[in-house]
Amino acid sequence: YPTIAGFQEVGAPYLHTMVLSCMRFALFVLPCAAARLIQPRRAFLAGSSASLLPVMRRGDAAVAAPSKAASPAAAKQQILAGYDELGRLLRDFEAVVSGGGGDGVRRVLGTVGTVSPVYLIEPAFRLLFDEDESLPMEYIETVESLMRNLAAADSEAYSAIFIEFSSAKGKPADYFGRSKQAVARARDDWRQLMDYLSM
Repeated sequence: YPTIAGFQEVGAPYLHTMVLSCMRFALFVLPCAAARLIQPRRAFLAGSSASLLPVMRRGDAAVAAPSKAASPAAAKQQILAGYDELGRLLRDFEAVVSGGGGDGVRRVLGTVGTVSPVYLIEPAFRLLFDEDESLPMEYIETVESLMRNLAAADSEAYSAIFIEFSSAKGKPADYFGRSKQAVARARDDWRQLMDYLSM
């Protein structure tokens, strides 16, 4: 059987370690867990008195989250702005690439950031189709063609960013050239859709 002296040599250090562990748990772990349980309630109470509009926070500034066009008038306004934006991109394509690379092109296409009027353009075109029964099915086919060409322009611009570090063949200029061609096709589709809409 272990002697008292043996317990003092072996058991006392172990008991001391257990006491310290329990103290750490009580002092640090439990307060943190309690704070985590309380935090969702505080967030809910704080949010209940704030605006119900969705917001995105960038740093300390609250910015209204972008949303789809809510009316035919808003959709047409976005369509006109997007058409002009693609026109500027085509006209200044080389300058956009020089200043912002592939992401500069993609920013105009609405796939980097949400500022461009091209962002969420498909719902705008579809809203007008839903509101106007006289529009033919070719209208929707042209919308789909537009979105394919915008996607192709985005894909080529994205690939141009990484081609220098890839084992694939080609140069950034090749990809940017194809991206510009896809933008031109997209703008042609856009113009046709505006003709359908008598814009």
